[in-house]
Amino acid sequence: MSGDPFLSDPSKKRKRASKVTSTIRKSNKSSRDTTPAIENDEEISSESETEAIEQEDGENEELDSDEEFATENAADKRRRLAKQYLDNLKADEYDFDAKDMDDDIIGRRLQIDVAENQGHVYKFWGDKISSQLDDEQVKAQTTRIGSKNVTALAVRYPNLYTVSKDTELIKWNVEKKKPQRIRHTKGGMKYVKLHKAPHLNHHCDQINCVAVSSDGKYVVTGGSDCRLIIWSSETLSCLKVLETRAAVNSITFRRGSDQLYAACADLKIRTFSINQFAQLEVLYGHQDNISDISALTRETCVSVGSRDKSAMFWKISEESRLTFRGGDSTEKRKNKKNKKLDDNDDHDEQNEDDFFYEGSIDVVSMIDESHFVTGSDNGNVSLWSLAKKKSLYGKRVAHGLEPKIESSLASAETNINAALAQIPKPQPYWITTIHAVPFSDIFLTGSYNGEVKIWRLDDNLRSFACIGHIGNVNGCIVSIESAEVDKRLVCYVLVSKEHKLGRWLGKIEGARNALVQFAFDI
Repeated sequence: MSGDPFLSDPSKKRKRASKVTSTIRKSNKSSRDTTPAIENDEEISSESETEAIEQEDGENEELDSDEEFATENAADKRRRLAKQYLDNLKADEYDFDAKDMDDDIIGRRLQIDVAENQGHVYKFWGDKISSQLDDEQVKAQTTRIGSKNVTALAVRYPNLYTVSKDTELIKWNVEKKKPQRIRHTKGGMKYVKLHKAPHLNHHCDQINCVAVSSDGKYVVTGGSDCRLIIWSSETLSCLKVLETRAAVNSITFRRGSDQLYAACADLKIRTFSINQFAQLEVLYGHQDNISDISALTRETCVSVGSRDKSAMFWKISEESRLTFRGGDSTEKRKNKKNKKLDDNDDHDEQNEDDFFYEGSIDVVSMIDESHFVTGSDNGNVSLWSLAKKKSLYGKRVAHGLEPKIESSLASAETNINAALAQIPKPQPYWITTIHAVPFSDIFLTGSYNGEVKIWRLDDNLRSFACIGHIGNVNGCIVSIESAEVDKRLVCYVLVSKEHKLGRWLGKIEGARNALVQFAFDI
């Protein structure tokens, strides 16, 4: 090779290099490239050699990598790529911050939901709501309802459902400022005569209660005809009729599940699985008509037994219960006559002449998984805890006293003094409904004195105080519900001309069947 004249003669190298240079110049001129032409052959030879070397190295690396991972299976490849991805995240060129992911909207929402369902989060809205009530920023809007004597409502935003004594179920859209009536279905004796069938798919007596499932697919109603009817929330068509053998006074869903708890007039609590359309079990313990029931996320519920003056906390999975005894009496006051009552109880503010017996505990609502509030027929509002059998705090005559009856209405005596002597003592307004906003320090009570009262719990959950009221709510308040919408707490109040379970109150002045709604910024 060293004796080859071609390699030893430098003139031939120049000729070959000059031919290559002239070819490149011709191509640059033909393409009208603005890049200046290369003038010497040394640069051309060096670039071409570098490109060839890099191409050969790349091919060799690819061959080496293919040979290295030739025996790698799919699991090992995924593991290798994941490790490589983590190494890239740790490198300086990646600006990775875990806080950015934690602050994601969906992640925060899920964390809050889990904490609320476990009862670990409290929404302290009392100060904000109190300031709005003081400044009179809250305005109530009233919508008349054509049903005869409404009895209950249930909210699953943006829909609301109302039921009445004339067996009518109405679906409303409350997304707009004024509620819009979407669908309705009505039963009753006219329905029975029209269909001429004893096993009709509707109620034939007044509907006492209504509830909406957590997923919003089902609406359940219970009535005095001893029936629970499951409806489709979209079309209000009957899906299943469940017989209960007694009038159903109140129902509630366990949040986040398909379990339904029903309080019945035969002193029993029945549990149902709505997805299976079946009854699960029956709970015994109350000694009188069970008038109300409340539940949150755990497999527990609280019920009140009307004239047995007790509230029972049911641990359904453990098949056990806790009994809380109410019932004020003069004997209890005599035992405490020589000493003041507890500091967290305002019962001592009343004299013996102003004392009113507690005849029944009618309504209940759970605050969290260990606290609940009740309302009685003598105007008592009481706060209870699972840690104590007696109430933590009580407010007597929470909605005041009824007006004094005129002498002409109380007696037919012509003698004024004799007529005045027969005027009965004014009685307190009953607590006809109570609603605690779940996992918050706010709850609302209603009666038939024309106002809804808003109460705030203290930070230690040992007492409560009234922070304001919403007036001009004429009629008997039979149900209160709430919903959180766009950083606002919207409250819905159902007003009727009479009590949902009877006609004891007589004619209430200015009463009408209506839906009242108001909202607070939170």
